[in-house]
Parts: sequence; structure tokens; C-alpha cells
Amino acid sequence: METTEWLESAINAAFQDRYNYEEDVMKRNQKMAGIAVAAVAAAMVIPGCGANDAENATWSSIDTPAESKAENTTGKTTEAASESTAENGAGNAVENSDGQTYADVENGTAKVKYTGKGDVPGYFELSQVLTVGESYTISEIFDALNQIEDFQQDAEITYSKVDCGSDGNEELLVEAQLSAGFGLDMIIKKINDEFVICYDQSTTERSYVTVNADGTIESGGASAANIHDVDYAYVDASGEYKFFYGVSETLSLMETYDIYKGDSLTSISTEGIDAEHMAVLEYYFEQNYEERNYFYSFYTFDDSYSEVETEAGKADIAELGVRFKDEGFLIYDSEGINAVLNEKAQEIGYPGKI
Repeated sequence: METTEWLESAINAAFQDRYNYEEDVMKRNQKMAGIAVAAVAAAMVIPGCGANDAENATWSSIDTPAESKAENTTGKTTEAASESTAENGAGNAVENSDGQTYADVENGTAKVKYTGKGDVPGYFELSQVLTVGESYTISEIFDALNQIEDFQQDAEITYSKVDCGSDGNEELLVEAQLSAGFGLDMIIKKINDEFVICYDQSTTERSYVTVNADGTIESGGASAANIHDVDYAYVDASGEYKFFYGVSETLSLMETYDIYKGDSLTSISTEGIDAEHMAVLEYYFEQNYEERNYFYSFYTFDDSYSEVETEAGKADIAELGVRFKDEGFLIYDSEGINAVLNEKAQEIGYPGKI
């Protein structure tokens, strides 16, 4: 594996400078903003990378596996992610068939089975009002949701077709506006002569969901003014929901970058670096925040929030990386992140572009 030349040099220098750095730096509390639909929460420490090994460590975690290199990039914000979706050509699901497979579901004469396998954590979930193994009409589902929240209106429902896995067999996408601030998306598939809910996810006024024509799903929102979250997932040709990865981006750091794990708090000092122009990208492959193992990357930006690369910025990134490493966290440069995501995409069969 090959490490980016400037970063390797900067990291080695930073480790030397940090040899006598006091380990008991004063930690000041900064609590990150609440969880949005993306459900970003406490990071989990990666074992075996403790601060005691820092002096002799090499930052191999930023290396890019040669066999996984690809000429694609990872979006850093919800805006960038949306642009990449448009470039992929998948776009929003559209009416693309004259078939009548789901006509009875749409007109309310057929019921759909709830299995609970495609629930995505959010403001509300079908698991709160439906019973696994039971079947319901679309109207019954939305009537049941009023037990959670009085939406005070009939659901405005849009039906369209998607082709999950691009196998030529269509699925039904149900997009419902439940009120001005709440919505629900579902994918329904006909499996063994019955209609099954494969995926469901709620939205709020601070979040969004985009279901593409190939069954790939992008969802995200803002946890705070400077924190943006986005998750990627998909439903495959068999109707199975699979989570790909998520990333939370924090712009303009405070005096510390705080990471919560259960009741414990790790505060990483930003003293001595240009924290106002630093961004932290927190990645994860686990949808359930209680099970997540986070890994990190950084970049710097200018006053216009455009990503920039300067010598001072490189030094700040290297120093911040050392501090994360000292606390036992896994760090990657941008090439390493792309390689890790590509490997995961191949592992789970993710059909979209990264």
C-alpha cells in the first residue's frame, strides 16, 4: 500500500513534534448537535490503536489499497451528494410502465405484508404501529401512523415504479406527504404472489430521501448549522434492503471535537490549528448508531467554504490526525476513503457510483 507522499512526511514530523506532548491535555466539553434522520451519534473507539503506540506508529490506515483504486470521489456534503446522484443518471423514480402489477395496491383492494426488515430508523417507523407478518392496505398504514402523530390531513400519495437491481422486474415506490413537515417513502415488491414492504423511511422538514430508478437510496439532513449527514443504501433485485455507508460532516470545529461512546466522552483538542477552516468527515458502515465503528478523514476550506489545500492546512490536518490517532481512532486520506468505500461496495453489491 502506498501513502500520499506529503501526508506521510507531515505525519512523521508531527509524531516527532508530539513525542513530549502532554497526554493529559485539558478537555473542554462541546456537545455535538442532536441526531437527525441519519441518526448520527456516538463514535466507537477502534481497539488496538491506543495512544501508547503513537511514538513508533506508522499511519498505515491512510494507505490506499492498490487493488481497490478507482477514479471516483466521495461527496462530502448533502449538496455534493445530490449533485453526484444527478451525474449518475439514475435520478428520481418515474412512471415507467403500463403494467398492472401493482394496480390493486394503488386502488386499495390489495394488502401489503409488513416484515419489519426494511425499517430505517427515523422520527417514526412502521414498527411502532404495524405487526410483523400482518398485511395492510395503504390507507390502513397511513391511518395507523396517526397514532404516532396527528397529521391532520389525508396523506398525499404519489405512486411510481422503480427497478431495484435493474433486473427488468418492477417495484412500486410509494411517496406520501403526511403533513407539511412529515413524509414516508416505501418500496413494495411482489414476492411469491404477495405484496411485501421491502423498505420504509420517514422524512421531516429537516431531512430528505431520494429513491433512484435503480433502487439506490440517498437520505440525509442537517443535525446543526455546521453538521450535515448523508446515508447511502439500496434495495436489491430480490427485495432485500442493504445499508451501504453514511458520513457526517462537521465544519468549523470548536475548541474540542467531542466523540461520545455510551456514557464516555472523548474530547480531541483543536488548540494550535485553524479549527475555523477545518472539516471532519465521520464515516460508518453500520446503520444502527449503537453498533457503529467510525473512521475519519479531514479537509480544509476557505472563507467561501470551498475546499482548499495549503501548506498550513496540510500541517493542521497532520496534527489533527495525530490527535485522533492518539485516542485510538482510524484515519484515512481521501484516496484511502475512496478505496475503503469501493471495497465495501463490491462486498455488498452496491449498484450505484461512489
